[in-house]
Amino acid sequence: MKMKQSLINLIFISDRRKELLLLLREEPGDIDTIKALLNVDAGSIQPHIKKMKDAHLLIEEKKVYRLSEIGKIIVENLKPFLSTIEVLEVNDDYWKTRDLTSIPDFLLERVDELGHWQLLEPDAEHMLETPEAFMENILSSKEVLTFVSYSHPEAPSMYADLAENGTKITLCTTENVIMRLLSRFPEETERLYRSENSKIFICQKPAPIPSIVVTDRFLSLKLFENDGKLRDQLLISTEERALGWGRELFLHCMRVSDPIEAKTFFQVFAGL
Repeated sequence: MKMKQSLINLIFISDRRKELLLLLREEPGDIDTIKALLNVDAGSIQPHIKKMKDAHLLIEEKKVYRLSEIGKIIVENLKPFLSTIEVLEVNDDYWKTRDLTSIPDFLLERVDELGHWQLLEPDAEHMLETPEAFMENILSSKEVLTFVSYSHPEAPSMYADLAENGTKITLCTTENVIMRLLSRFPEETERLYRSENSKIFICQKPAPIPSIVVTDRFLSLKLFENDGKLRDQLLISTEERALGWGRELFLHCMRVSDPIEAKTFFQVFAGL
């Protein structure tokens, strides 16, 4: 236990030692390389190198430093942990106030894959407008996967236009949203349904999340607050690993969904 505690203190008390370990994870380096990449002088980095050599985390051979086998094990586990902290620290108030129970454990454990993300929140004058960053990305996407539990006035025409212009659309929503779309936006909804590039699914259980949109360009995500309320805050990431993460969350939400049948669609459509 004493050894574990000393390694924890050795690594986590010093940001410089963490940086050094992560640097040498990429490849071994001599002191000049380390100084240049970490932007430090020899006098400030040598004490850290000595401490990690004494702890058998680093090995020096011909004035080149590399990770020991123990060092490699620690750093391989350290990297995702630090990445997770970075993701959560960007806006820790957001994560503290969100209901994360709707996200499966296997994805929460990999939340570091969101990478560098931003939180979009409209001001009072643009509450009903789609954020510009969202529009720019979705209009240039070749495939769009959407799970949504509410309707937005700009969405029907946007998705219909995308599908008719060749973008592959997979839309999963609730029966209530479909009824609302057919009632308020019948022309746009029928255009979307009839397009050969679109598929519409109905979620058969209470929607697990408010919305997720994942394309070949970006991921956007909305989550309920802990009290069940929904704020118009949109998490967006364009990193490749985030797209894979988002696709898995979309497929998880789709597990309780069925494709809408033509007979059902047009029966509802005709009855409105």
